Amino acid sequence: MAKSAEQMKEDNDRTTSMGLFNLAEAYRLSAMQLQASPVKVGHAESPVRFLYYHALELYLKALLRQEHSVRTLSSKKFGHKIQRLVKEAERLGLKVADEDRDVFSLVADTDAVIEARYIRTGFKRAPTLEGLARTSENVRSAVGVRLREMGVSVRL
Repeated sequence: MAKSAEQMKEDNDRTTSMGLFNLAEAYRLSAMQLQASPVKVGHAESPVRFLYYHALELYLKALLRQEHSVRTLSSKKFGHKIQRLVKEAERLGLKVADEDRDVFSLVADTDAVIEARYIRTGFKRAPTLEGLARTSENVRSAVGVRLREMGVSVRL
């Protein structure tokens, strides 16, 4: 069932940069907690990776929400396409360190996100958990600073 224009307007009004930033924080902090207390089972890193991947996407969308509607952020233009999100975030003033760009490239150029959600056997290339933790903290800080400059009150 398609959403009405009024429902789409409500979604757009309720989904703010601050809300997206705070949701990203929940994913990042959950990843950190799970990483600090790993479970002893096969594929234990997969949920941690997925939480970091999703946190990164949400931090970027928190910044992009300053200029784009929720519908645009969910569209084929951006969706889950991390490289497009990064490029647009940079256009909006986000500074991305080279080591973080490497993590983004690895995420975008592989099936890393899918492999964190579904079991896939065989050789895999993915960022290390330490790399994901570092990049998520760097992006969090950079997006937070940029949002504050734009008048959005986020906790850093």
